[in-house]
Amino acid sequence: MNAPRPGPRPEHATQQDVAEAAGVSRGLVSLALKGEGRMSPETRRRIIETARRLHYRTNTAAAELASRRSLRLAAIVPYLDNPFFDLVLRALRRSAAQAGYILTAFVSDLSDRVESSTVDDVLSLRPEGLILPGTSMSAERLDELAALVPLVVMDRDLESDTVSVVRLNETHAAGLIVDHLRAQGVRHLIYFGPASALHETLVDERRGACRAAAQHAGLGFTSVVCEDGASPALRHARDRAGEGFAAITYNDVLALDVHTALLSAGLRPGDDVALASYDNSPLARRQEFSLTSIDQSPDRLAAESVAALLRPRDAPAVHITVPARLEVRASSLVGTPR
Repeated sequence: MNAPRPGPRPEHATQQDVAEAAGVSRGLVSLALKGEGRMSPETRRRIIETARRLHYRTNTAAAELASRRSLRLAAIVPYLDNPFFDLVLRALRRSAAQAGYILTAFVSDLSDRVESSTVDDVLSLRPEGLILPGTSMSAERLDELAALVPLVVMDRDLESDTVSVVRLNETHAAGLIVDHLRAQGVRHLIYFGPASALHETLVDERRGACRAAAQHAGLGFTSVVCEDGASPALRHARDRAGEGFAAITYNDVLALDVHTALLSAGLRPGDDVALASYDNSPLARRQEFSLTSIDQSPDRLAAESVAALLRPRDAPAVHITVPARLEVRASSLVGTPR
């Protein structure tokens, strides 16, 4: 027996529907729903209850069309595998809401083709601004995009008069990690980068900042890429670094792989080898990992990014760096009783 076909979806209730059901004018409905206008408490209550009963929802697109002003901000993240981007999107949504805007989020999958088409989708919405927490676009392409929509980039240092940058102070972050690891008595640092399929522009800058901090501290430095996984990369790095090394990973997601590789090699993170990372995501706080990690202050990054987008259109681009904070946990406290 064939299942009955679903009937047509009911049309969305309009302010006119609410007005007719409540026995008032459409203009009074508009004022009541915005908390404005002069009317009796009973009338306002009746309008609001009628709107709820009819499942009325504000037509944002119509409101934007009527006001000729977008109420949307957009963000494109490279992927959702990293919980840090979830923290960033949540923080951006809160900051956008506080400024009276709606955040619309997209994912580019670290693909140039997908990112390009996603940007086209974003531009078709005509948002008030676009935030890129991670992007593969060149500086030239970003300048071109900034001519079409107010733009903030969060993943790199750009010398641009048109693209605003809000980002972690990578030099400060690397210094905090290296100083902490040197205090644990390590003599050599191994920096683990992600496989090429997950490569972001920031990977190179972060590695360079850690290398410079290690050199300044008088520590050896080896960089490896986890192209075939963390275990082969660890074996290769140990052949070059010898004993007394510490591990720094590009982010907390990669730190979990390195954590497993260390255990497989008979090394206990926090007892035999110090391990530190970036992002201070929920992964780092899990008891079985207890990762020392750089906190990038997502709330601060989001607030500064939204503020940068909403400045006057003729205002010059801003370049803001947010200081890092190192959250020290068991993974890096070598030889310390716990």
